[in-house]
Amino acid sequence: MKKKKLLLLLLSAMSIAAVAQQPPISHVEANNVRATILGNGTCFIPQKGTWYDEIQDYHADCPTWEVPQGSGKETMFQHALWIGGTDTHDTVHLAAFTYGNLGEEYWSGPLKTKDATIDLMTALKYHRVWNLTRAEIEDFIARHGQTGYQTPDDILTWPAHGEAGYAENMAPFVDVNGDGCYNPADGDYPDIKGDQCLFFIFNDAFKPHTESEGLQLGLEVQAMVYAFDAPDDEVLNNTVFFNYKLYNRSANDYHDTYLGLWNDWDIGYGWDDYGGCDVQRGACFGYNGVDVDGIGLPWNYGENPPVQVCVLLAGPYMEADGRDNPAFNGDCETLFNAAHPLDKYAYNGYNFGNGIADDERLGLCGFVSFNYNYSPEPWTADVYYKYLQGIWKNGNRMLFGGNAFQGENVVGPECDFMFPGDSDPCNFGTNGIAPNGGYNMDGKYWTEEQCENRPYDRKGLATVGPFSFASGGMQELDYAMVTVWKNDQRSALERKGAFIDHVRALFNNGFAK
Repeated sequence: MKKKKLLLLLLSAMSIAAVAQQPPISHVEANNVRATILGNGTCFIPQKGTWYDEIQDYHADCPTWEVPQGSGKETMFQHALWIGGTDTHDTVHLAAFTYGNLGEEYWSGPLKTKDATIDLMTALKYHRVWNLTRAEIEDFIARHGQTGYQTPDDILTWPAHGEAGYAENMAPFVDVNGDGCYNPADGDYPDIKGDQCLFFIFNDAFKPHTESEGLQLGLEVQAMVYAFDAPDDEVLNNTVFFNYKLYNRSANDYHDTYLGLWNDWDIGYGWDDYGGCDVQRGACFGYNGVDVDGIGLPWNYGENPPVQVCVLLAGPYMEADGRDNPAFNGDCETLFNAAHPLDKYAYNGYNFGNGIADDERLGLCGFVSFNYNYSPEPWTADVYYKYLQGIWKNGNRMLFGGNAFQGENVVGPECDFMFPGDSDPCNFGTNGIAPNGGYNMDGKYWTEEQCENRPYDRKGLATVGPFSFASGGMQELDYAMVTVWKNDQRSALERKGAFIDHVRALFNNGFAK
């Protein structure tokens, strides 16, 4: 009996280790991008031993965000979700993943709706990524029930419903007979986005947070990552979309909540990059800081490297004010209306002026660019949360100009966006206050080039907030990763605005071309 119990304990420990240490891996590869997606919401393959042991081989053999497919070149090394908020006692709860070399923040599976926990068997069941194509769905619709047709496993096992104690409905599906139950035998099938879709569920409460050491939020994320096979649309064919439905399964009502999209840009050779943002278009981007990328290695782009853009399409729902907040009409004078302070978020937000009250969603609210020390750097939860708010470690807000901290070219005032260039004509990032020192005048704009910064291994954190996240509530996040290339007339940097506009228009129109 003792041996049996010992064996069960050993198997349980091995199962917990499997869930905790090795997230499931799949790939989006419907178009020009081959994106490595992990089931804990990150885009990074852990290394053997310490994470940087075989970095040269890593770039050559398994690029994270390979574009073009088959080239062995990548534009990003890592990408992950950060989220932090304060409870009714003003205690910070936070999950913020970077590389996993210091610990873990997210694990596979949903959370129980009453106590935000997950049992081991459920964690093991959801320790996977469902990967389906539009062609497979159409083939199922045409052939299911026919002799010789074999339904794909990812359709049969589609996680439409949770187990007892978990959410009743999870992965979206088309209910052919309208009975409310997912059953492929009745012709029901997954309701996917794009021509290829990855679906997975992860949470921040399976174990303590060992990278940020932040308190758990009780967060469940139902994620759909998708892409379109669009050889006739250059922009769409170089874009991957993300839709996250975030559920607060805890008993806490969170206020001053912020989401962050953390990007480690690696435009081929990762040590010669710059970062920047486009405030009005709601985007941040990494690009090469020199004309020719790299030092001639196979995974360097060389001449005409691309620009990698992260576009915030629609963020969490704005605080309700009982109004259909008006769309931004280009008039900077009325943007900062003291009587209706939430109207300013129309600058780059979503659902403003559509005739519906309180369905407005925030756009990009901040951007922080920084370098990262590759030796272990023990940030505390407080520091991660400060960065989400545009606050440095010492508690000071970012300042306009220079390095946004101190020294040459730092002119003020306090700001939310680093390196906005000429993308913020209404000074949204400084709450309507014109920057001092002649910035945004006579062609003088705050960029890395203007500051004569040395190109290096840049990280960029796109942030959105603050917003409220009530117990039992749901928030949503939609964004896109877009790779921009040079053409015969214009550089990638010059073309990125048109690429962003095209992606936003497609999203706003429900991808109806």
